[in-house]
Amino acid sequence: MTSNRTALVVGGGIGGLAAAISLQQAGFHVKVVEKVSVLREVGAGITLWGNAQKALRHLGLGEHLEEISMVGSGAVWTNQGEQISNITPADANKWLGGAVAGFHRAELHAMLIEKAGGNEVLETGRHCIGFEQDERGVAAQFSEGGMLRADVLVGADGIQSIIRQQLFGKEPLRYAGYTAWRGTVTFPHDQLDGLWGEYWGRGTRFGMVPLTNNRVYWFVTKNAPEGQDDGPFGRKQEVLEYAREYPAYSRALIEATPEHMILRNDIHDRKPLQRWSVGRVTLLGDAAHATTPNLGQGACQAIEDAVVLGRVLKGTVDVSAALREYEKIRIQRANSVIVDSRRIGAVGQWENSAACWLRNQIFRRMPRRILLRQIAKYAAYEV
Repeated sequence: MTSNRTALVVGGGIGGLAAAISLQQAGFHVKVVEKVSVLREVGAGITLWGNAQKALRHLGLGEHLEEISMVGSGAVWTNQGEQISNITPADANKWLGGAVAGFHRAELHAMLIEKAGGNEVLETGRHCIGFEQDERGVAAQFSEGGMLRADVLVGADGIQSIIRQQLFGKEPLRYAGYTAWRGTVTFPHDQLDGLWGEYWGRGTRFGMVPLTNNRVYWFVTKNAPEGQDDGPFGRKQEVLEYAREYPAYSRALIEATPEHMILRNDIHDRKPLQRWSVGRVTLLGDAAHATTPNLGQGACQAIEDAVVLGRVLKGTVDVSAALREYEKIRIQRANSVIVDSRRIGAVGQWENSAACWLRNQIFRRMPRRILLRQIAKYAAYEV
């Protein structure tokens, strides 16, 4: 049945597509516009905790999740390969609503596109530059010309959101103080069994997550000034140098990754907002609450946003009131992720040798129930 209620989602990433699915299920005819002409998710992995997996099941995607994901580990290690803490499968099932799962981002993205309706819903190469709204609806404007009207507009256009800027003004990104390199590579899992997780060094971290089809997603972080270029010997050689303090298998993963498949990004977030919505326009995902990746909750929170947004808009005649209810439900939880993720990232990036030794001892001796309760605050949540 075709609905006469319309929604426009600006941004075709994971959060925007999840929002499209949720809004369709709420009875809206949805259009998703994405500024890039060709969607590429090169070399990137992503982890989803139980809260996001449950939210995807609410969107009707549960039967497909296991096909494209692989259970990972919540282990933390020193840079010498000594385990500091670990979350067993039994712990995850009892405390966290299930184990963390690793996905290739492109495969998760493709699954969402298909569920949302493919090219009938998603239009690429449309760069939204702003909007106008009145009591009858909202109209998005595009750099290529033309406008699209809808009953509700969702800004899911990422950390550099144009919709957020128009709603609440321009503000700088917050640099976290470190840069990340990431890659995905085919590598025998039997050489890495029992070693998955994140490794903490001094001013650096290394991590690896299993993906399907004998693939591994890895990352390296390093304290560095913002905006630096690759070193004189190239990106791969630079990241290999930073991984020198870690076990040999970290360097083996990097060596096996083609240089053009290694991504480099400075890590940023944004200051928490106290509101996301004005009239018929709201924000979702990174546009609303961009966070550092340290809790693995960025995409998870965007998917939660999507479920709640569809729920509050279903059957409503007052869009503005529904959007206020959406942010009331979501904003405190999402903002707490920003704060906690930035804090744990700072601790993980400590450089002082005495401070790092103390950090490792504290985590090693922390009662398991305390650690699990801290993670469960986010991972065990169900929208």
